[in-house]
Amino acid sequence: MSTTSKPMHLSIRIKASDDPNDLKALAESGGQYLDLRYPKFAFPSEANRIKYNRIRKELRGGEGSSES
Repeated sequence: MSTTSKPMHLSIRIKASDDPNDLKALAESGGQYLDLRYPKFAFPSEANRIKYNRIRKELRGGEGSSES
């Protein structure tokens, strides 16, 4: 069995950001940057996206945000 098969399908996608805190949260949550016409952050599951939002909030000092 090959471990270099197709990358996993990432079904949860949100608008990308170039904010360093957002990029750090993306890396820590297991997400991936997709360099498309309109760049996106992609996550393998809803749980990863929720983790991204939690880490992002912590990195921003716990402030609330209505953005996704």
